[in-house]
Amino acid sequence: MSFEAIRQKLNDLGIQASAPRVAIADFVLNTRSHPTAEEVRIAVEKKMPSVSLATVYNTLNLLTQHGLIRAVKDPGTEKLRYDCNVEPHFHFYDESTGELTDLDPRLCEVDTKLLKIDASYEIAEIDVLIRGRKKKSPNEKCETR
Repeated sequence: MSFEAIRQKLNDLGIQASAPRVAIADFVLNTRSHPTAEEVRIAVEKKMPSVSLATVYNTLNLLTQHGLIRAVKDPGTEKLRYDCNVEPHFHFYDESTGELTDLDPRLCEVDTKLLKIDASYEIAEIDVLIRGRKKKSPNEKCETR
């Protein structure tokens, strides 16, 4: 999403499109890395050194409330990570690297008929987090540290 499109989207939602908010939204909406608030601050700080962590948190909360991004709890650190993909999808958490990756729901199948839940509950959303380790391809060399 372009900088101007982000500014317009914020205005359309009734959110004041201040320079810090647009810069924060620009970074989060154009990355697939599921950054934490601190990672967002570090990235935005390169262009806007005066941005505070409080401004980052407030903006991320605002973007989440308006459905532009969603917050996902990192199973390794319990910190919130922010996802620009708000469409239904699954996440894969690589336990060896800590990487959180989007999985295409068309490539994964969950049979919701297997889900047993009390009739007094209404399901609004199902979050699926798959934990494991990414297999190395035969051509991929092992990393040494």
